[in-house]
Amino acid sequence: MVALIGLLVYVMGSRDRYQEMSEEEFEEEVKKKSLRGAAIMGLEGTLRKREATILMEAKTRVERDSTPSPGNPPDQEASK
Repeated sequence: MVALIGLLVYVMGSRDRYQEMSEEEFEEEVKKKSLRGAAIMGLEGTLRKREATILMEAKTRVERDSTPSPGNPPDQEASK
């Protein structure tokens, strides 16, 4: 327990790496993270769009199969 508290104090008290960076280094780091984040968001959007398309096709197929076909009405005695 004492080691855990000591580790917590050490981590909280250590210097922040952003304090040691110049403004140019900081801006470069932010741009790298932004590009990486944009790539991940684009990939996720593509996957979600494909998933939504698949779900809508399945739903349409189920609805089309459950819709009674035109023609003679169903027999009332058969459903009882």
